[in-house]
Amino acid sequence: MAKDKDGAKKYRAHGDGGLTPRKDKEGNIISWQGFCYYIDQATGEKKRHYETGKGQKETAKKIRDWQDGVKDGKIIPGSVLTVGEWLDQWLEAYVKTNTRQITHTGYQGIVKSHLKPELGGIRLTELQPARVQKMLNDKREHGRIKDGGPLGARQVIYIYTILHKALDQALKNGLVGRNVCEAVTKPKMHRHEFKPWTIEETNTFLKAARESRLFPLYLTVWGTGLRRSEILGLQWQDVDFKNGTLFVRRSLVPVKGGLAFNETKTSGSRRIIPLPAAVIKELKAWDVKQKAEKLAFPGEYNPLNMVFCNEFGRPTRPEALDRDFKMRIQTAGLPVIRFHDLRHGHATMLLEMGEDLKTISERLGHSTITITADTYTHVREKTQREASFKLDRSLEI
Repeated sequence: MAKDKDGAKKYRAHGDGGLTPRKDKEGNIISWQGFCYYIDQATGEKKRHYETGKGQKETAKKIRDWQDGVKDGKIIPGSVLTVGEWLDQWLEAYVKTNTRQITHTGYQGIVKSHLKPELGGIRLTELQPARVQKMLNDKREHGRIKDGGPLGARQVIYIYTILHKALDQALKNGLVGRNVCEAVTKPKMHRHEFKPWTIEETNTFLKAARESRLFPLYLTVWGTGLRRSEILGLQWQDVDFKNGTLFVRRSLVPVKGGLAFNETKTSGSRRIIPLPAAVIKELKAWDVKQKAEKLAFPGEYNPLNMVFCNEFGRPTRPEALDRDFKMRIQTAGLPVIRFHDLRHGHATMLLEMGEDLKTISERLGHSTITITADTYTHVREKTQREASFKLDRSLEI
């Protein structure tokens, strides 16, 4: 084994740059330093990793142990990439090109408002489960941006999910040795308790909304159970009067700077729905009225061929629909519900009428029948009790 000029043995770890003594002012050796080369997974650059020990043997062992850790995947070599820098890279390289615009915008908002302020300055390789857990707990207590109030479980889970996705990609790219979110306890989701209107209340609402420009929209939702984004995204080419059907193939959603068309939420959301006769009749009348408006309008009217455009021929905005809906509820003196609860009301009505789950699931565009079954458990319990009563009435002993 080679010796240095002082006669000491020279230890060399595989791939290192040798060991160098570190001396004090008097020339006495106080420690040894060595390095080895590695490829930074974040940048692709060749870099040096340094280790220091009291003696040559100890320093060389530290270098070998570090290299073994890299080989086994327990150590991610030397990147100074921060969580914030990685989130920005992930959004640009993986989210922007592979998700819908509204998804990318939503992720950007969470990264900017929640993840980067809390975790952005931490080195990606040094992020620990305890730090993520603390962030989620803090968000639950006072995470609301506007007033520092508590943040709902759904929103906190959304924050967790986005971070989990980003760290999953970092793991695939070899930037981290594990996804620390796997060791974190996320908040439990409490299902929203909805209480849709009864058939009588629904009829009261529709009568009160009869003079509203949006009445054809309300009646179509009553007859189809469409999501708000789906009903607003309908174009006349989606309505087949000959066959009495409606084709759901896109949604209209708010994005930064306006509105945008998106593909449906899932592949199962792309569907054809047979329409009730009352809806077909109303849509035909609405088509006639809209064509008359177009002839009388001084400028370009409804260039996107929207079924439910406003009086200026532009797509109806979600907030305008929500305002009108709340006003009609107040006028009718009905219990306050969300617009989305009209969709629940459609499904509940069909279940109570004895329609099977598979048909309702397909009508709603759920990705699986399990979602439908889980969502309407309380309605199914009611119909099961009614079935038991029917059995009792049939008994003749």
